[in-house]
Parts: sequence; structure tokens; C-alpha cells
Amino acid sequence: MSYFLAPYSPFLNPIEEFFSAWRWKVFDHCPNDQMSLLDAMDAACQDITAEHCQGWIRHAKRFFPRCLAREDIRCDVDENMWPNAEDRAE
Repeated sequence: MSYFLAPYSPFLNPIEEFFSAWRWKVFDHCPNDQMSLLDAMDAACQDITAEHCQGWIRHAKRFFPRCLAREDIRCDVDENMWPNAEDRAE
């Protein structure tokens, strides 16, 4: 028996969205200049709201019916992230 495994799709996993946002928020706090890294990490957590998390979940849920129907959704995301077809990885 074989199982269908979707390609890597971080946009379907809200925790991936959280870590991406958190990483940039830590960077925005300039941990090398203004505060220690641990303080910047803590401050960045305070910057991420429940509304952010709910938005990431809503975004992922939009794709679930198409995923269950085994549609190829990768191209939708690729076209949004890399409008120039030559920049897209195959």
C-alpha cells in the first residue's frame, strides 16, 4: 500500500508561520545592540497576538478542502511568492 505525501508546504502549518514571524520580530528588537538575545526573544513573543495566530490558522484552513481532494496547490503559492516563473524552483 502506498500513501500520498504532499510536497513540503509550510504555509499549511501555522507553527511555521509563527516561527517565521517570531524570527523577524526578534531581529527587529536588535538583540546585538539594545538587549540580550533572550530578552529579544521574550519581547518578540509579546509582539505576536492571538489574532496573528488565528489568521495563520484561517489561512491554512483555506487550503484543506483542496488538499483533501489531492489538488496541486503548490503552484498557487509559488505564483504568489515568485511571480516571475524563471525564479521558481521546480
